Amino acid sequence: MRAAGIDLYNCDYPINVFASDEVLMHLQDLGRTEDIKFSPDCRRLAIAGFKKDKLLILDIKIVSSRNGISVSLTDFVEITSPGLNRPHGLAFIDDETLVVANRRGEVPVFKIPSGDGDKKKLQINASLTIGCNEKHKVDTPGSVSVSRFGHDRYEILICNNYTNYVTQHILDKKDQLTLISSEKLLSNGLEVPDGVAVNNGNRWIAISNHDRNCVFLYEKKDQLNTRSKPDGFLCDIIYPHGVRFTPDDNYVIVADAGSPYVNIYAKNGDGWKGSHVPQATLRVMDEAAYWRGRINPQEGGPKGIDIDRDMNVLVTTCEENVLQFSDLRRMLGQRGVPFDKRIKYLWWRYGWRYESFKRKLQNLSA
Repeated sequence: MRAAGIDLYNCDYPINVFASDEVLMHLQDLGRTEDIKFSPDCRRLAIAGFKKDKLLILDIKIVSSRNGISVSLTDFVEITSPGLNRPHGLAFIDDETLVVANRRGEVPVFKIPSGDGDKKKLQINASLTIGCNEKHKVDTPGSVSVSRFGHDRYEILICNNYTNYVTQHILDKKDQLTLISSEKLLSNGLEVPDGVAVNNGNRWIAISNHDRNCVFLYEKKDQLNTRSKPDGFLCDIIYPHGVRFTPDDNYVIVADAGSPYVNIYAKNGDGWKGSHVPQATLRVMDEAAYWRGRINPQEGGPKGIDIDRDMNVLVTTCEENVLQFSDLRRMLGQRGVPFDKRIKYLWWRYGWRYESFKRKLQNLSA
């Protein structure tokens, strides 16, 4: 579907998408986006409008059949709030409760109202805020993940982008949202942590390590602390941003903000220890959109990323490709890295002149 500058088929593995002109108009109006997340029941999809300090919440229906996968965007609500200040990271606690990491602010937790009815633009206040202060340990929050920690408790991990550490926060929601504790969890070797995910088994943490150009993997242990070193690495990526484990815990998918691709990594055996190279590198936007957004070598590619619970759909977002759905089932069956991605990565990695290096690689592969 293409309308008003929105191209929903701009990838190698597109799926059928149906949306009203009104939904497409609000997608176009979001501007620069940094993250995107499904609600746990996969009936809602939240997108962070970074520069315009707003959230777009879409009602979504995913249908999988023998004829393929289709997505319908059936309704929306646009959220503004005094608590939004450059929203950069999103994570749902439950189907109505959303955590937002503000690059220039704090980490509010919102109860998201339904979009039913005529009122589609709502201003709301946070139910709880994790503050940028000594008590809560937060400073330049950029990315966030949520995992269940007991019956009514949740662990929130926050990447503090420009202070190079990850904080852990325990939230209780039995009667009302209550913050139980906050502490610094990880920092050793992190240089602009720019994405965070925890696997479904609650055993592994993945951190996109932007300026180290890789993803750090930590096995969750009682002794994890700011001196802990990673147990594994995801390599061969230029500028990692959004990162997600698949629901079956067999793969990690990483958005590369420095290219028009995502990397797919497969688990070896029971865990993620050691170094891993991509099983496949797959395009989620075309060259024209990528180069429009490439204002510097760290920009242009996909930023936010998520996977539906049935592992049918991969969704990505960035400023020049606000919403892109890809057929995840087909993607997981692919192998290999495109020739142009290999050139771009090695050119960046070793600093050789592009054309000369390209000719050398072409001669080697001939």
